[in-house]
Formats: sequence, structure tokens, C-alpha cells
Amino acid sequence: MRPILTFETCRALTQLTRQLLRAGENEAQTHVLAKGQVYRVIVSLEPVPANQLQDIINQYR
Repeated sequence: MRPILTFETCRALTQLTRQLLRAGENEAQTHVLAKGQVYRVIVSLEPVPANQLQDIINQYR
């Protein structure tokens, strides 16, 4: 089971998604420093087919 993300994290990911889509991009890569460690961060946007939406909604119940 996937960990539940906080509202703040979901909001930040939504904002990032909007920015990427406005820029015509579907992927972003960068490096970040957190807790004294450098991490590679890769975000990839994948549209969900309409026939899978109900399954996704059910995951949040």
C-alpha cells in the first residue's frame, strides 16, 4: 500500500503538475538536498485512461 501524502504535499504536486503542463512538459528532473543527503528527484506525468478513473477513486475511499 502506498503511503498517504499530506494535504500540503498533494497541493505542491498539483502546483508542479500545472506548471509542467503549462510549459508543455511531462517530466522534470532535479537534485535536492534534504537531511544532509543529495537526492535525485524525477517526476513523470502519465495521463490516466478514463476507464481506470473509478479504480483510482476507489483507492481514496
